[in-house]
Amino acid sequence: MEQERLMEEGRTDEQPHIEDQKSFCDRCIVCLGPRYVTLLTEEERDAVWHMRRQVVNNPKPEDAELQKQVLLLWNTAFPDEKLDLFEKGQGWKKLGFQGTDPSTDVRTGSWPLEQLVALATHHPTEFRRMVQEASHSASFYLFAISCFNVSHMLVLFFDLHTFASVSPLGHVPRASKRQLRNLARLVVRECQANDVDVSANICRLVLNEVFVEVLRVVHGAWMQMSRTGGKATLIDFPKALRKGFDANSSFWERPCDSFDGLKMS
Repeated sequence: MEQERLMEEGRTDEQPHIEDQKSFCDRCIVCLGPRYVTLLTEEERDAVWHMRRQVVNNPKPEDAELQKQVLLLWNTAFPDEKLDLFEKGQGWKKLGFQGTDPSTDVRTGSWPLEQLVALATHHPTEFRRMVQEASHSASFYLFAISCFNVSHMLVLFFDLHTFASVSPLGHVPRASKRQLRNLARLVVRECQANDVDVSANICRLVLNEVFVEVLRVVHGAWMQMSRTGGKATLIDFPKALRKGFDANSSFWERPCDSFDGLKMS
């Protein structure tokens, strides 16, 4: 049964996923114990369930869909060099992919690429600026790959993966119960503001805006590091990534009532 499988998969320790605290009548709350019942409201548990089951763990997209997505990225970043058809080539490195075929960098499912596409779609001006700054020789870093790392880092921090994985920062803390509840609380409030039940679409919207906020911190930290005497090298980039991790961790120590308050940079 689904509830039995959820209790065993995707963990590296003895603690159950927070979604396993979901108090639907067909779940065994008795087995989880009373300490879990008061942790999240049913709507908040539902939000975490949707994030894990409906949003962040989808498989790598088929080639046609993946190529459509990376073409959107290219055409948004370089509107004067628009492409109608996907072709492998060195040009993809301008976007911060590692090689001539972006599909080889999509390794942890569709979610990191989805978040990068959301950035390009909803924040096109900022996306173009970041790509340009990241490709400049004085402040170079692999933009697309770094975005994937930010996305993966956040998914692992909030314990949303259904399989074992390691953060790009190595062994770092996962979200506390308070931090995870505050994220779920924002999802629920956005659903209420839009007069809808908890849904994958609202979960996706919230997670995408969290990603953008953390990316702003990481990108800004790297730009500052690269301007300081020109001594920063790519070996130092994890320091910028850690800045984003710490900003995100600190932010979720307190509730956030709406997108207006979702500011980390």
